[in-house]
Amino acid sequence: MNVLFIGYGKMGGALGDAWLASGWVKQLVAIDPGLPQGTQAQVIAGVSQLQQTRFDLVVVAVKPAMARQVIESLPVGLWTEAVLISVMAGVSCEELVRASGGRAPVVRAMPNTPVMVNKGCTGLFSDTLLDESRRDLIRNLFAAVGVAVWVDSEEQMHAITALSGSGPAYYHLFSEALAEAGVRLGLPPELSAALAANTALGAATLQCEPDAEFEQLRLAVTSPNGTTAAAIGVFEAHQALRQLVVDATEAARQRSIELSHAG
Repeated sequence: MNVLFIGYGKMGGALGDAWLASGWVKQLVAIDPGLPQGTQAQVIAGVSQLQQTRFDLVVVAVKPAMARQVIESLPVGLWTEAVLISVMAGVSCEELVRASGGRAPVVRAMPNTPVMVNKGCTGLFSDTLLDESRRDLIRNLFAAVGVAVWVDSEEQMHAITALSGSGPAYYHLFSEALAEAGVRLGLPPELSAALAANTALGAATLQCEPDAEFEQLRLAVTSPNGTTAAAIGVFEAHQALRQLVVDATEAARQRSIELSHAG
């Protein structure tokens, strides 16, 4: 399979290098003026340096504001056999179809930053006709860097963005707060940060075990009238933490909707 990346920064580079390493992709060309080093891809500075226009996939991984310009700059003949995949937040399928002149099937993908360590989550959506073999292929590509799922409607991509797209930042914020709390309790900053990070890693590993249930995992640590129960009681007072999470994810979803309309 031949793949063209438009933009090969942290996200694009993580995806492309993983696809090459997995064997799913035989040849990968990336257009990126930054000319990143240490990558397995053939990186060129601009469209004018393309030596071929036959690709199976074209992945656009640039800033959303640049989307239309860069897609429209690609040679018309490039779309003969290609599927266009966008990993840009807030760029709708309609915009992608318009930019490509309707010459290619389009797919929206919302990966998150843990794809850089092969622990990502990616939501996928397409409102154009894709046969099952190509849908499976695209899911397998993103599954090479974590978990990948197709969703039934483009509207659900806003929820994916709010939950797993932005979600790593929520966990980082909680770990940051937990580490700061440890310092206030008398621990050295380095030790507190290491304990917070490794506690998060261990808890996430348990959550990903087959048949794991979040509530049961929590209850297993929460002995009646114990130390954990004292802390959970503060979090659960008036459902404060749960309501805060609902409000935060709704704010992220609404911002995703606003960005898509702004395009």
